[in-house]
Amino acid sequence: MKNLTKKQIRRIIWISLLIVLVFIFASNTCKIRTKTTDAISQITIPFNLIVNPNNIDEGVTPKSISTNVKDLNSEKNHIQSLVDNINTSYKDDKKLFFLSKQQQTDLKQKISKQPHQYIYSITLLNFGRDYSGDYFTISCNQYNDTKTIVSYRYILHYQGDQIKTSKYIGATKNTYPPEFTLDGINVGDNGIKESKTYMQEIRTAIINSGLISNNDIIPGDFNQIANNIGLNSDKSNKGLYTLTKHANSRLTNFAITGYEISDVPRSSQIYIKQIDKNVNYYYTLTYNRNTSNFTSLQKNIISNRMTK
Repeated sequence: MKNLTKKQIRRIIWISLLIVLVFIFASNTCKIRTKTTDAISQITIPFNLIVNPNNIDEGVTPKSISTNVKDLNSEKNHIQSLVDNINTSYKDDKKLFFLSKQQQTDLKQKISKQPHQYIYSITLLNFGRDYSGDYFTISCNQYNDTKTIVSYRYILHYQGDQIKTSKYIGATKNTYPPEFTLDGINVGDNGIKESKTYMQEIRTAIINSGLISNNDIIPGDFNQIANNIGLNSDKSNKGLYTLTKHANSRLTNFAITGYEISDVPRSSQIYIKQIDKNVNYYYTLTYNRNTSNFTSLQKNIISNRMTK
């Protein structure tokens, strides 16, 4: 040590201090990590600091029906056969076996209010599918000694040749019996299978427009979007507006919940349900079977079941 210079002595001291510091740091690293992890795990971080509440996808996606339909023309022919059997049975024994006993009593009371009133025929209005399964809508046509025909209408859910349930939906009047599903007319291109893909096209168009995050939107903002995807803007702008107004951030809170087919008009109605903050909103996507294209997306359920 006596031969060491002062500079060398200082260097040895610094190296010794460095070795001591490294040893102390190494021995305490695990303790530091453990204490740090424990401390962090005890901290409650408010959820709104992690996720922006404005970006949370509120609402849920409704249950949807299958749009992978089979031969609807065969289904139509089968339903027309069921209606023919209903007519034949009624003419033979004057009983409406497809109605519940209470419904038969209620209808009989309506008919018997005036003399010379009776059910003359039963006609098919439309057919389709909803959550409860396959159904068709009929009109029980009451004739009397005037030109007025009262149409009592029922939705019948069926399976095979069996009527499972019947629901009275109201009555309307006209001077001729309604028949919106015609015998011998092919269903043709129905648009049901394509409806799911087309709704995704609508979803993409709305998302790309940037209007979901805009609180100042008006129906007129959707005219161009409707035109771009082939819809009638006058009939569709309010539907697109409402769908967007109640959309979550990714527009995933809607689903196809039913469809309905008729020959008058010759269209398919695809029904959409949207859920926003526990409130249900309904829309009708219309497919024109004459032109084979989707023509409108409108608010609410649109059906010929109660039209004249």
